[in-house]
Amino acid sequence: MQQCLPILLALAFCASTARAEERFALVIGANTGWELDKPLKHAQSDAERMASVLVELGRFPKDRVTVLLDPDTNVVRARLDALSTLAARTTGPTLVFVYYSGHSDSRTLHLRGTPALGLEELSTRLRDVQATVRVGVIDACQAGAILGTKGGTPVAPFDVKVVDELTVRGLAVLTSSGADELSQETRALQGSVFTHHFVSGLRGAADADQNGQVTLSESYLYAHGRTEADTAATLVPQKPAFRYELKGEGELVMSWPAEASAKLVLPKGPASRVVVVDEAEKLVVAEGRSDEAREVTVALVPGRYVVKQVLPEALNVAPVTLGAGSRLSLASLSFTSTPRRGGFVKGSEVVGTVVEHPRRAFWFVASAAVVAGVAWAVTGGMTLNTRNQYAQLGRPFTVDESRTLTGWALASDITMGLTAALALGALFTW
Repeated sequence: MQQCLPILLALAFCASTARAEERFALVIGANTGWELDKPLKHAQSDAERMASVLVELGRFPKDRVTVLLDPDTNVVRARLDALSTLAARTTGPTLVFVYYSGHSDSRTLHLRGTPALGLEELSTRLRDVQATVRVGVIDACQAGAILGTKGGTPVAPFDVKVVDELTVRGLAVLTSSGADELSQETRALQGSVFTHHFVSGLRGAADADQNGQVTLSESYLYAHGRTEADTAATLVPQKPAFRYELKGEGELVMSWPAEASAKLVLPKGPASRVVVVDEAEKLVVAEGRSDEAREVTVALVPGRYVVKQVLPEALNVAPVTLGAGSRLSLASLSFTSTPRRGGFVKGSEVVGTVVEHPRRAFWFVASAAVVAGVAWAVTGGMTLNTRNQYAQLGRPFTVDESRTLTGWALASDITMGLTAALALGALFTW
């Protein structure tokens, strides 16, 4: 908690105009990436979830939230320019929120089209948008590199860089990972680990002071802590980072869960993870953690859901129906206990133990290719050695000798083909 105090104090220094009345958002999800990228499965659905929570709880008018799925780079540039124009024409304070989920490296977003959209260009465009407050959330591999653009340096997870520039009235950039880290998505969450927790935070899980509002600092701290915890056991732990350049007083409120038309309340009690999935159990909608010190409210839209309480050895499962204006307590549900061998979603693994490493398939196939290559070298050598031995006898091969030589030659051909196939498979999985 002592580590968190500096960030909490610094994040309180938002622009007094941060209570933006006019809100605009550009939300981008790109599964495809570049030619050598392994396509993502959930970047587009991450974008749609982010857009939904902004409209439902963030007071972003639906007609002011633009969602782009696998867009061309020039389309993104045009939309950023249009956002800047709209914000500049608006009287009064404005907030522009830009979200990206997709492939990237330490320099460039991997979007279709030329010229490529670099992280430095994106940072400059965010800075130049004519709005009172600008917030960027980048969920991509090595996204933390954007924090070092414009002559700055990447910041540690709980370090705050406040820049006193007269030309900057308010800019905050949050990233899902550091400058040299991968960002992970998982089947169990049907999305990115960071975006899942950021959205869950906006739905109420991050409302630490229980005032019915979730600020930018609360949502970041919640997503940071849960992402770091969920990826700690993987080969590439994620540590979300941020750059904060907001001046003034007040808090930037990102969502109002208290205004939701339906709520699931987790009463005070021992810490346990509660996951809400859709009625078909195919999509994780949100999650929260019960707390001994406070109630936790998860804001939802009216509908049918399945609530899963994650226990050490089992899942407590209960179907629920939330109507408009309903406020349902977890304590009132009738749970059925099932062994914890499945996941939060049918057919998927349990998140919170080990998140699947995005390169695990590559290492497995590449290792098999190495083993097959060694077998090819051995059988090929034996084929040449046997042929030379028989040739030195100066007579035709006997039937047994021919069979032996043919066997080694056949084994060499098979292992050669297997090595080639596995090498191609390794290239594909990479």
